[in-house]
Amino acid sequence: MSHRANRPAWAWRPFFALLALLVPSLAAYTIYDQIRTPAFVLDLDWQTSTIRQVQPGSLADTAGFWPGDIVLTVDGVPPNELSIAHIENLPVEIERDGQQMILELPVVPVISLNLFPLLSGIAVALIYWGSSVLLLVRRFQQQEIRLIFLAAQTLAIAVAFPIAYNYPHFIPRWVLDLSAISLYLSAPLILHHCITFPVALGTPCQRRWVMGPLYALALLSAAAWLGLPAVGILMGTACTVAVIAAAVVIIVYVYLRRALPNDRRRLRLIVLGTLLAAIPPLLFYLGPNLVNYPGQMPLWMVGLFAAIAPPSYLYAVMRHNLFGIDRLLNRAMVYAILSLGILLLYLGPFLLIYRFRPDDLPAQMIIAAGLTLLVGLSFDWTRARAQQWIDLFFYGGWHDYPGVVEKISDALTRCVERGQLTEVLMAQVPTLMQLRQGQLWISKAAGDALPQAIPPQMGFPLNFQNQIRGVWIVEPRHGEELADADVRILETLARQAETSLSNVLLVETLRQQLAEIRASRETLAQAQRQLLRSREEERARLARELHDGPLQVLVGLNLQLGLLLSQEDKGQSPLTEALAEMRAQVRGLLVDLRQVCAELRPPMLDTLGLGAALQALAEDWSNQNDVTLSLNLPADAALRSLRSLPAEVGLNLYRVAQEALANVARHAAAQHVALSLCGDPAQLTLSIQDNGRGFALPPTPGDLTAHGHFGLVGMQERVDLIGGQLAVESWPGRGTTVRVTWEQDTRTREQENKTG
Repeated sequence: MSHRANRPAWAWRPFFALLALLVPSLAAYTIYDQIRTPAFVLDLDWQTSTIRQVQPGSLADTAGFWPGDIVLTVDGVPPNELSIAHIENLPVEIERDGQQMILELPVVPVISLNLFPLLSGIAVALIYWGSSVLLLVRRFQQQEIRLIFLAAQTLAIAVAFPIAYNYPHFIPRWVLDLSAISLYLSAPLILHHCITFPVALGTPCQRRWVMGPLYALALLSAAAWLGLPAVGILMGTACTVAVIAAAVVIIVYVYLRRALPNDRRRLRLIVLGTLLAAIPPLLFYLGPNLVNYPGQMPLWMVGLFAAIAPPSYLYAVMRHNLFGIDRLLNRAMVYAILSLGILLLYLGPFLLIYRFRPDDLPAQMIIAAGLTLLVGLSFDWTRARAQQWIDLFFYGGWHDYPGVVEKISDALTRCVERGQLTEVLMAQVPTLMQLRQGQLWISKAAGDALPQAIPPQMGFPLNFQNQIRGVWIVEPRHGEELADADVRILETLARQAETSLSNVLLVETLRQQLAEIRASRETLAQAQRQLLRSREEERARLARELHDGPLQVLVGLNLQLGLLLSQEDKGQSPLTEALAEMRAQVRGLLVDLRQVCAELRPPMLDTLGLGAALQALAEDWSNQNDVTLSLNLPADAALRSLRSLPAEVGLNLYRVAQEALANVARHAAAQHVALSLCGDPAQLTLSIQDNGRGFALPPTPGDLTAHGHFGLVGMQERVDLIGGQLAVESWPGRGTTVRVTWEQDTRTREQENKTG
């Protein structure tokens, strides 16, 4: 069913697309036509060839023409036979007070005499065109939107393009014909829309029986205009007036009797826009034109009223927020009153000055500047007063309670700080509800004293965890009391503000707990760093004590055993063998103790620097484990510069390399290891890579301990101690890479290292 219903609408898309190009094309042609068409600048009575009027300061006045002059010839041709083909200066022979003379008359483009009407007409046409095209694009499947589009296009052509020609004799005949036909067709299109939206009147068959003859009558009026203009004007105008009047009656009837409350809210703007667009032209232009009454409304004013309808339809159809429509109507009325007031304010003084001082340009500029200054200074005050009058007239005061709840609720849901909550309750609510700025009290802790007693309807307590933690104090308007409706909406907002306050206090509690956790973590990290430092200091102390104590004793014992052996006979006596065996054991013990001292505190690290210590470590490890180790260290000059590396950094990098090589020896079963150190004393990268069996890394660094990787945990602690970054890459069967990156902190630790 839906495909069958939609198929005709889709089939008509190319037609509507082509029709949408008609108005812009006509607008472009009108501008082009007025640029290339020459204009005769004299206000001439073509029957008597007498100049009726000469505007002061005009081209005719500058050329020397006077009212009452009789034009004899123009460029040697009588005026009634004149055909101007080019824009140029023409010789004009005139008769003035019985004397003949020749004056030069400039011929100018029509647009130079017709700029304001042209801009007005094009603006009205584009308003109709743009509004209807936007509706058509967004709601093409709806029949009422397609009817609006057709009516808007015909009205744009019917009204806007005749406005664009201030002088009727300049209008091309085919444009005039197209405007008349569009006017006759627009009336049944408007009526067709009114009987289908928002309530469909009658059955489809009944609507076809009504609209069929009306469309036929419009086409018949258009044909009469083309064949018998006099009959066509009378017939078409009568039909247009009758049909538009019927459409206005139907709109009012549907709004009052047939529309549901929600539909009425949607129709407020539509009804207002339609009535303003239809009734003044109907009463003051089409009606007088029907009876040939000369005092008709100017055509430019018809276009001004007609331009009200498209925006009203655009906003009403595109927006379904009912209270949004109410606010739009409210604001539109305010600015319509302001615009009308500004127009009258300018119109009165300028009519007077054009009546009594038409050539006084300085006076005109002074009056315009003064009026502009007056409007600018009084606009805000006038707008506020007009808003109050409109609210009082339509709603009996402040009205948009759902809008206030919607806006404030949205703002309260985003409040996570006291300042945000304060700004919403003390600034936004008073602005929207036209109240004075109140107060907001929020306790710093549970049990704080409440503010002094206030009237019940002006104070709203805000609870948190069954305790009053805040009070919102509302100040009513000057000289007024809070109405019941105001109290109800404030109570609603207070309940939502209570939820927001709970969120604010919970966020503050969480932030405080996070600060405490961070402080605890920092304390733990400092204790861990101190523990590592203490461990290294203890190792250094043990190394010194072993070196200065047992190691020296063993050195002396080795020397004494050597002296004893030298004093014995060269033969192999049992005593000599015992002394030799004892000396061998002492030497072995010396080697072991020196190895222990080197592991506790590598002496090369303090004397020759990190590079030399790593080189010695690599050689010893490779010899002990029978594994090939390739070493990549900086050049000699750079290697010597590493001696200036902070002691703590060098020591911990050495320990990381030591632990990584120990892990390779215990777990990797590797055949080759690569140790690399690159960089300078300000930035270093240490890398240990093996081709061993590898392992599966845990998902997060925090799981290292749970998976038994205590060596990696120790490396991470040492890297954190010096402010570096540790990266471990490993896959089963693809080896392991341990990489440490360290960069000198700009806040520098050198002073700390020196003092340490």
